[in-house]
Amino acid sequence: MAWRIFRTVLVGAVVSAALLIAFPPTGLLKDQLAATIGSAIGRKVTIGDLRLSVPLKLEKPRLDVELHNVTVANPEGMPVRDLFTGQIITTTVELLPLIKGRVRMEALAFVQPALALEEDAAGNRNWVFAATSAPAAAAAAPTEAAQSTPAPTTSAPAADFTLPPAITIDTGAVSYQSALTGSKAAASAITSVQTLDAISGAVTSKGQLTAGGETVAFDVALGDYTALTSVKTTTLVARMDARPLTASVSGDASFSTTAEFKGNVVASTPSLVGLAQWAGADAAASGEPLRTSLEGKIAAAGDVIAFTETDVMVNTTSGRFDGTLDLAGERPKISGAVSSEHVDLRRLTGATPRASLAPEAIQEDFEPLVKPSWEQLLNDLNTLESGPQAAAVAQAAPTAAVSSASGWSDQPFNLKSLRSVDMDVEIRAAQISYGQLDLKQGRVKAGLVDGVLDATIEELAVGDGSAKGTVNVDSRASPPRAKVALNLSKVAAEPIVTELTGKPLLSGTSDVVINATAAGQNQAQLASTLDGKAHFQMGRGALRGFDVRRMIFEWWKSWKFDLAMKTGFERLDAQYDIKKGIMRSEPGFSMGGPEVEINSTGSVNVPARKLNQEIRVKAIPPPTAFPIPVRISGDWAKPSVGIDWGGLFSSSPGLGGPQALAASPEPPPANVQAAIRRVLAADLPPDRLSPDARQMLQSLLPPEEAAPESGTPEGGTP
Repeated sequence: MAWRIFRTVLVGAVVSAALLIAFPPTGLLKDQLAATIGSAIGRKVTIGDLRLSVPLKLEKPRLDVELHNVTVANPEGMPVRDLFTGQIITTTVELLPLIKGRVRMEALAFVQPALALEEDAAGNRNWVFAATSAPAAAAAAPTEAAQSTPAPTTSAPAADFTLPPAITIDTGAVSYQSALTGSKAAASAITSVQTLDAISGAVTSKGQLTAGGETVAFDVALGDYTALTSVKTTTLVARMDARPLTASVSGDASFSTTAEFKGNVVASTPSLVGLAQWAGADAAASGEPLRTSLEGKIAAAGDVIAFTETDVMVNTTSGRFDGTLDLAGERPKISGAVSSEHVDLRRLTGATPRASLAPEAIQEDFEPLVKPSWEQLLNDLNTLESGPQAAAVAQAAPTAAVSSASGWSDQPFNLKSLRSVDMDVEIRAAQISYGQLDLKQGRVKAGLVDGVLDATIEELAVGDGSAKGTVNVDSRASPPRAKVALNLSKVAAEPIVTELTGKPLLSGTSDVVINATAAGQNQAQLASTLDGKAHFQMGRGALRGFDVRRMIFEWWKSWKFDLAMKTGFERLDAQYDIKKGIMRSEPGFSMGGPEVEINSTGSVNVPARKLNQEIRVKAIPPPTAFPIPVRISGDWAKPSVGIDWGGLFSSSPGLGGPQALAASPEPPPANVQAAIRRVLAADLPPDRLSPDARQMLQSLLPPEEAAPESGTPEGGTP
């Protein structure tokens, strides 16, 4: 397109100069030449200076033409700006053919040319010229001075024009702006050499330019240069090399009112996000770069590029794209379908294990800390002795939020890139890998309009189960908002829990329903604004890491988390109400099986990553045993687990201590015995130490040794 402008201006300039030489006027004025060129192209043209010279010491006489400060204005009705400016335009033509009206150019050079392409709000483009031939128009419109000079005919003959074999551009620039779409682009430091084959009409252009702060090398070959200014179709082979992108095309092209191309394309980039940044999108790089390539067939017509049988690879994940890229709207729009036999989400995103499911700073595995019962009893007795205030502090400590060390990132999200492109795409994958998750037959429809993403999981097999759901992200909101609705049916729990915690803590199939919203500029804000509901339901399964029945029947021992141990269950049900990141059991967590029944109430503090759960464990059989209270509290990666002796001290009827199931074969340690005796000797009110609790503590002490009978000496006989 820039070449068409350059050619039109130069053809008009050289032909007009030829006519002025062939039919000498009374005066040679640059303004008359500018008027002639302007009439030929239908634009206002100005020339700062015109210089003609004929070198004398040449075997073949030549004419050197030099134009300074040449400008071509926008068409009428568009902003008053210049479409083209040229610091210096020089050419050398053979003098004798020029006198006969034939222009034989030996060289043509542009120094600091600048082309400002512009589209107004109505879609008018300043680079579209009237359908007229510049040489013919210039030949048919001689200057007034030339008309006053006798001539052999009544009108000037049309010039026979021949382009030179080499055309050079030195430090050129091209800019583009559209008031219709708001898009802008620019290239500078354009240096190139155009080589023309006069016999075949083929032309090549090789050089480099600077765009977006990057140097771009290009190599273009056209089969017929006359296609640039006609309705002809020509072969086109082009290649560009830049740090963000390497691309090549080969096929057939036409450059009429609507440019068209049909052929093959091969392109690659070391970073898809880096390429988007280079293209002007406000995208933030994170994780490993997304190395991306595509190869296939394209058909471009105007602002729409259609892709067929196009293979796309992102990192090591390959797929096939059939669709279109529409550049005509306010934002580019991608439409179509992407299909892949296998998608590895970790390789696709460059994620480290569990990085997308857990806070960025957390790489720890789940490791509960089980407190020995005698140690926990001593702690609770000391708290009881310290008074109600100390008990309240101890009770509140597990739920205290520690936002500064929560592990949630406070790095701001950069979602502006969602507003740089629109999308209407269906994504299909036969198999999807993410750690141990077995995902198959995925089908997702994703729509993106003005920064609002709506994605629907229409089909996804998770092992022998299935998943459906929707995801909505509104990047325009301040702060950005997200909404998730997810429904998992008959999904194996173990691989999901393993991805979340690093350990296979739970086995069995589960049904999960999650509806949640959040808003924020970073992970920490999302965690603290999380609202919604969650429901987990399982049939037969097992809780791994603990044999709960054995632990409560041998409560005096020290236990450690051990995946070799497990607790089977027949049912598990948990419902949570989520407000400002706090998940509360509503109505509660319950698990029942042939050995124990477990019920739990409490909270999960997502922003602080804290647990505070009150658990009731009932052994089956015996059915007459009271449930034993257990508390889980602290950091959710390393929670503290222990018998809640403090809950037994002032509990209402219905709870019992573990000594009711089995008596310890050994007496408590001496320091625990001393603490029990101090508490029993203290005058504590019933609301702090109930009669049942006194009896329980008394039963933990060893029985007093029997005193010798009166009057019988030790070791003697009556």
